[in-house]
Amino acid sequence: MSDASLMLGLDYFLASLAPASPYGQAQARTLRPFKPGQESALREELASLEHALSLLSTHPDELAKIRHYLAELPDWREPLHEVLAGGVLSDVELFSLKQNLYFFARIKEILTTLSPLLPAKYEPPDFYALLALLDPDKTGSPSFYLSDSFSVRLAEYRAKIRAQQRAASRLSESQKERAASLVGLSFNPAGELAAPRHDRSLQSRIEATAQFILSRETYTERYYQLKPTSQELTLAQELDRLLKYEQEEEERVRHKLSLAVKQVGEHLRQAIASLGRLDLLLSKALLARNWRCVRPELVGRDEPAEFVMVAARHPEIEASLKKQGKAFTPISISLRAGVAIVTGANMGGKTVTLRTVGLLAALVAYGMFVPASHCRTGLFAHISILTGEYRAFVTGLSRFGHEIAALCAALPEVETRSLLLVDELASSTNPAEGSALAQAVAEHLSQSPSICLLTTHYDRLAYLRGVAHWQVVGLSNVPSQELAEALADDPAASRRDLAELMDYTLTPTEPTRHLPREALRVASHLGLPESILVRAAKLLRR
Repeated sequence: MSDASLMLGLDYFLASLAPASPYGQAQARTLRPFKPGQESALREELASLEHALSLLSTHPDELAKIRHYLAELPDWREPLHEVLAGGVLSDVELFSLKQNLYFFARIKEILTTLSPLLPAKYEPPDFYALLALLDPDKTGSPSFYLSDSFSVRLAEYRAKIRAQQRAASRLSESQKERAASLVGLSFNPAGELAAPRHDRSLQSRIEATAQFILSRETYTERYYQLKPTSQELTLAQELDRLLKYEQEEEERVRHKLSLAVKQVGEHLRQAIASLGRLDLLLSKALLARNWRCVRPELVGRDEPAEFVMVAARHPEIEASLKKQGKAFTPISISLRAGVAIVTGANMGGKTVTLRTVGLLAALVAYGMFVPASHCRTGLFAHISILTGEYRAFVTGLSRFGHEIAALCAALPEVETRSLLLVDELASSTNPAEGSALAQAVAEHLSQSPSICLLTTHYDRLAYLRGVAHWQVVGLSNVPSQELAEALADDPAASRRDLAELMDYTLTPTEPTRHLPREALRVASHLGLPESILVRAAKLLRR
């Protein structure tokens, strides 16, 4: 997972999907975004997701049962690979195959009862013939045993083996009875006679029969077993021969079954892919319902780049705030090709705006509904977010060097329709140069076909023509008395109260309007000396 994906929250999305089957989990791990030019395929995916969401309401029990069956599927991708390469399946692999076929059939059965039906690509093929081949006894069970019904010859060998085992058992019991009567002892469950070590007379009597061999000794006992008779040896040899024939016939049956499986190998591969898609679709639908998502409206490839979100939420941040007993303020913003800036006080949620815009654009690209009341967007060749996240031990650069290196990597991408999100560009160098550099970058980006959203504290960006300006309402609507009361307590409580007073709503602003000057106001209420505040205000008027 890339740093950008982590920052946007895509890792949280993928972890929240939680497909039930190994096939759905594999598809989630290899999920790829739709790119410009694939709008038709994306519309098809979104239509299927809308269909699945509808079925969650109209057929909840059926979909719950499908999810249950998906969770029961053992992973059969590796055995399939082996059998297609000419391998012979083991009994365990045949068992897991039969389980798959059993649940394929159950799932397919339920899918045919849904109204309206899901597209055919989510339905596995029929495997009635193969399932019948693996279940010659017609048990209708997902269990598997290489029974006598698989081969007449196998049944014959096993019948002879059972007869031979019965004859050997009868002969052994007869031998034991005669031998026990000779020495006046009884055999233990292990088929041994026990003689106390101190009773040499008993040991001599046992050994004198020439029918026993010493099998083991302890501190107190010596144990004897009967020597096999020539008749018993003959029976044992015949039994070994029959067991060898049985093993050979079992292997022949396994080979025959493996060839039958190989012949439908591509259909099995198709079934695995279909159920992986179905599992992923149902996981998306469940997540869309849990996140209260809506279907996005797609902008065509031939239309100008556009991104609109109304009352959007970032699920990961929303969940984190909920644990703290706080609510997420929904964000609305409208963006077009070129540059837009977001301004506002620190702690005003500007970075959250970038993350939410980027996440919703990415979710759409991954064929997902979005957590908002409305969203309209197109597909982007690239979605990049450049933030203040900095790790010198990784890059070996200063913070400013890291920013510029990341920007250099992103600039070529904006030549094709992309989404570029930049948090506080050039804020880590001296303000004069940083401000000039930020303006030059904004002017350069304004000529691209991409959507570029920048957060900034630099005034000069607010005056640029053609640059859309969005401002966080922040504390501007909070009466001075209420702000003073919020900041009158201890610092920790003040920070909490300040955050609660903050209005994170975005509002469009005229390009010539000054950036908000809330820093001096907050500093004043927090007790910064008046002389410093007066001097700062005077400097601002220059």
